[in-house]
Amino acid sequence: MAGDKMLMGLDIGTNRTRCVIGSVSREGLLMVDSICERPSEGVRAGSIVNIEQTLKTIQSVINEAELQAGAEISEVIIGIGGEHIIGIPSTGVVGINSKDQEIKREDIYRSLEVARAFELPQDREILHTLVQDFQIDGQVGIKDPIDMLGHRLESRVLIVTASSSICQNERKCIQRSGLTVQRMVLQSLADSEVVLSPEEKEMGTILINIGSGVSNMIAYTHGAPVYTGGVNFGGEAVTADIAYILNKTRAVAEQIKCESGHSYVPSVSSEEMVTIPQVGGLPSIRMPKKELSKVIEPRMAEIFSRLQNDLEKANVQGSFGGGVVLVGGGSLLSGVTELASEIFRLPARLGFPEAIGGLDRNYISPCYTTVLGLLKSEARKVKEVGTGGKAKRDAPRRQENGPVSKVKRFFRTLF
Repeated sequence: MAGDKMLMGLDIGTNRTRCVIGSVSREGLLMVDSICERPSEGVRAGSIVNIEQTLKTIQSVINEAELQAGAEISEVIIGIGGEHIIGIPSTGVVGINSKDQEIKREDIYRSLEVARAFELPQDREILHTLVQDFQIDGQVGIKDPIDMLGHRLESRVLIVTASSSICQNERKCIQRSGLTVQRMVLQSLADSEVVLSPEEKEMGTILINIGSGVSNMIAYTHGAPVYTGGVNFGGEAVTADIAYILNKTRAVAEQIKCESGHSYVPSVSSEEMVTIPQVGGLPSIRMPKKELSKVIEPRMAEIFSRLQNDLEKANVQGSFGGGVVLVGGGSLLSGVTELASEIFRLPARLGFPEAIGGLDRNYISPCYTTVLGLLKSEARKVKEVGTGGKAKRDAPRRQENGPVSKVKRFFRTLF
């Protein structure tokens, strides 16, 4: 439609690279035009290790998505996650200088700048400044302080930082494919955009994405993110364990995991048997399913235990009445919710992305939460701006470096 803004999201995973193209109207109505995926190459534990191989994958999946959508896109929103992601709590305090003591957007901007004003190592960069809440003259729990009266404004934020080299490698791949990085978004933040409701965030919920090479986590309390992190382990480690213990190829081990795997031993009957395919034309063999589960459970338990220990070390305040929500390809392994519930001592369930206009029902799966969340997050920003992308394109160039534009650019980095 005329006036709609075209968006592209790209999720470069260890096992699969996914691309989605959609359009968003000035009213913020999002429609999915195409979604494509390809096996990833040159990616290990969620990080690019071979730019040439990854570039081929990116170009292939983007070309296919553009062909299906019937549009060419020049900018892309990309997701990033992994063990290198660190969330740093910070606060920024400023005085209100106006005569009427009314808090303006510029005062919030100043408080957030103070919160971000700490020494950052040279190998780190800031991805997001996630606002938790504000305090005005000691009054806590304020979500929107604009137009309120006070003498002292304090902002509490979570500064999400990432490895500069990992980010630069992703940007370089995108640039060499002929595109511009519109925004780099934390993958778990994108997941929460299409999986968690405002009520679940308010209750307190832990969202975990179990990918092939990386497992990401984000925790919400009182409607705001309070922790984010990840570990460089995922479903690929489970496949490697099966391949080693059963002396099978990775391809056969992956087949066994997907068709017969179970990650929670207590819920597997001793009588259940599984068929193990053999190579070289040899007949298949049968083994107790419980024995296969004993291979899978320790690795999955290690993933959850490391995430849970990291969360405890962060000393996060607040309860998690919403429990644990699992997404990503690894969450489809049988018994995962039971194991997560036991380790976190919270209810656990699978998370599915919300239905979006134009999205085929086959993609309403935990596997596609990240790439759809990248699109949804940008569509929400377009809706908040109100005029979509047209106002930005029509704005005079001479205003881009003015103080008002500086504030706008800063707030576009907030999520």
